Amino acid sequence: MKNRDLNIFFTKNTDTKDISFVTGNAAIIQSIKNIVLTRSGERPFNNYFGTGVLDLLFDQPSIASLAFLQNDIADRLNFLEPRIIVQGVKIVYPVLDEINTDARVNIRFILNNSQTNAQEQTVSIAVNQ
Repeated sequence: MKNRDLNIFFTKNTDTKDISFVTGNAAIIQSIKNIVLTRSGERPFNNYFGTGVLDLLFDQPSIASLAFLQNDIADRLNFLEPRIIVQGVKIVYPVLDEINTDARVNIRFILNNSQTNAQEQTVSIAVNQ
C-alpha cells in the first residue's frame, strides 16, 4: 500500500495491538501538517525539514514576508512530500495590521499519481500557540 504512514497520535490498533496506521489521503494530509507545523531546523540532521510559519506568530508580517513564506512552504512540500504537487499556498491572518496569535495556511495540491484523475484538493492548517 503506497499511502500508508504511522499515526502520529500513536493510537493502538485493536486487532494487532500495535501502533495503527493512517492510509490514503489521510496519510498525505497528516504528512503535510507535520511538515508545515515543524520549525525549520527542529529535526536533528535535517535542517530543510519544516517551515518558518510558527515564527510569524506574535509578529506583524509584511506582505513580502508572507509571500516569501508561501513560496518556501510550496518548495519544501514539493521536495519533502513526493506524493503531491503543490498548486498554491495562502497564509491567512485574521487582521494583518495587528499582532496575531493565530493564522491559517491553506494548501492546494494534486496527487502525484498517474492512477488518479488530477483533482485538486485543499488542506487548511490552523497555526496557533
